[in-house]
Amino acid sequence: MADTSAGFDGLGLNLMGRHSRNGTGSIPSHRVAILRPFARFLTDVGAPVERGFQRACLPYLALENVDNYVPSQRFYGFLVDMAFREGIEDLGFHVGQSNGADNVDPHLTELLRRSPTLYQGLVAATDLANKTVTHSQMGIWQSSRSGRAYFYHRPSCDLANPAIRQIGWFGIMTLIGMARVFTGPHWQPIEIGLMTRHEPCLSIREQLRGTRLRHSQPCSYIALERSLLSLPPWSDEAAPSAFPTLTFKPLANDLAGSLKQILPAYIEERDLSVGFAAELCNTSRRSLQRKLGEMGTSYSEVLDHARFDVASRMLQDPDMKVLDVAHRLGYSDPTSFSRAFRRIAGISPRVYRTAYRH
Repeated sequence: MADTSAGFDGLGLNLMGRHSRNGTGSIPSHRVAILRPFARFLTDVGAPVERGFQRACLPYLALENVDNYVPSQRFYGFLVDMAFREGIEDLGFHVGQSNGADNVDPHLTELLRRSPTLYQGLVAATDLANKTVTHSQMGIWQSSRSGRAYFYHRPSCDLANPAIRQIGWFGIMTLIGMARVFTGPHWQPIEIGLMTRHEPCLSIREQLRGTRLRHSQPCSYIALERSLLSLPPWSDEAAPSAFPTLTFKPLANDLAGSLKQILPAYIEERDLSVGFAAELCNTSRRSLQRKLGEMGTSYSEVLDHARFDVASRMLQDPDMKVLDVAHRLGYSDPTSFSRAFRRIAGISPRVYRTAYRH
């Protein structure tokens, strides 16, 4: 049932004051771990995902590594374009529902199951989410007056962005998925807060019967009883002992750093010119070169470091030849690749690979 009353906004939580802004000139970015669930869902329903990536100027090969980063605005453009062309009004809802907690990271459910309580699990999840999406804010707020806890998500796009409907519901279903690791697969929140004024479509309303929906809120949120925060994980099955360590790199907070993080997703594109990089930064070539110069670096240096990051990862694959790595990174010959790699690492690619194996 819908409700337009004050809700979360009336509790006086100043989210805008806590919501970090991009004052350092970094490029707003999303980790591919969040893009991949959309690509997988759309592929499963037969949508032309690779063509959608091309229209949005996203690199399809970036899906191979969840730790790649892509520009947020291109990600939003992809969502809006695909939802419209495929006629999937509730795309964000379905994707969020399909993957649950793992929307943030493919191993997040396992991470949550290693937490002793729901509260501690949500703290760990919010730390991961807040470090991997520019401007996004996730957190927990408890009200002693109402006896409720509010698990909230402020998306990285504002209300003027047409992607807000997809991102909003994607975020809400992700929050519910995280809570269900502890509350059980059929649990429903008492209340859901929506940032938009749009009435959810029928399929969403039918699946959320009994949950109060509040519109025009300052963030997306789910409300639950505070007593649930002490729940242990729902499953009696022990968490796997061989849980992979989450070693993602947090978002860089400056232009050079964020450009270096985004370039690996595009590294196998053949056009990695300054003009291409300027488009990623939404600026002119001259302005980009000037800003990088003020930071004591250059585009060629940033590109070399991005290529090195990808090369060092590829060289860890024993089945990939050094010649293949050089070719995939766009070097004209192995000698040029080895020279560039040695300039950063101080050793050749072959020596690096041998050292990694040992």
